[in-house]
Amino acid sequence: MSKSLLLSNKYVKFGISCFNLLYLILIFALAIWTFLYKLVFTSQTGFDVFYIILSVIFATLMLLTKNQIMTRIVALSIPLPIFFLTLFNIDTPIMFIPPLVVAIVMFFACGAGDTAKVLLGSLYLLMFVVGMVGYTIISTLFGGSAVETRLDANLTDTEITSIYNMEKINQLNQNSVSPDGKFRYYILDVQDNDRGKVIIVVEPNDLDKHYKFFDLIEAGYSSRIAKYHTRGATPDIEWVINEDYDPNDEGSAQYKLRYRFGEAAEWKTSTINIPSQKNYLRFLNVN
Repeated sequence: MSKSLLLSNKYVKFGISCFNLLYLILIFALAIWTFLYKLVFTSQTGFDVFYIILSVIFATLMLLTKNQIMTRIVALSIPLPIFFLTLFNIDTPIMFIPPLVVAIVMFFACGAGDTAKVLLGSLYLLMFVVGMVGYTIISTLFGGSAVETRLDANLTDTEITSIYNMEKINQLNQNSVSPDGKFRYYILDVQDNDRGKVIIVVEPNDLDKHYKFFDLIEAGYSSRIAKYHTRGATPDIEWVINEDYDPNDEGSAQYKLRYRFGEAAEWKTSTINIPSQKNYLRFLNVN
């Protein structure tokens, strides 16, 4: 049977249109994942190529079955998860641009009626405009004007790296995980309207999910345990045994964090108190 005859078969077309639902499910899944977790690429190029090729394949399949009921449902529904995907990944355009292009093309190309397209198109346009404006206002109000930058080996901003001992920072990051593997720390540089800050943050280390091209980092339970009110202070940090550890208490941590900001400063010790409630507003810069 030739390819043209195969694609003209109504059962084949219906099967392909049902297969297109997988793309809708994928976009929903990505939106949910990036709401619950912080996405960190382990292979940026690999993900970009795979994601773009996958979007092109599904766009082609949907164009071939644009008049099928399942394809029409996908075409008219997919802008909704793309809106949330955009909202949660506004700083990572590769996450939402490929499906957004597919959605725009298919919304106009699918065989749905003009009335449905006008109504849903107006609704989606309003949702995107109001949503983006609302996101900007809320994130500015709650997040303030402070700019937070994680200090690690990937940092290339010389304005920041020049005021810290990055060799020491990298050594600290290599030993950031607690001996029992349950927690990890990282260091934040904070630029604000004053002298800035240096913050030590602790978060769970055993709640992440790992995939081929990216990791989903659990960042909703972080605890800011130490703060120094001047930028550029490179801290000393080490894990120490918590003498008050109770193995029968789920909230009790086996290790504490010992730290100081500068060699002349006194050592301080902080117990690990991870919030019991997850911060679901992290994407709005609400800490």
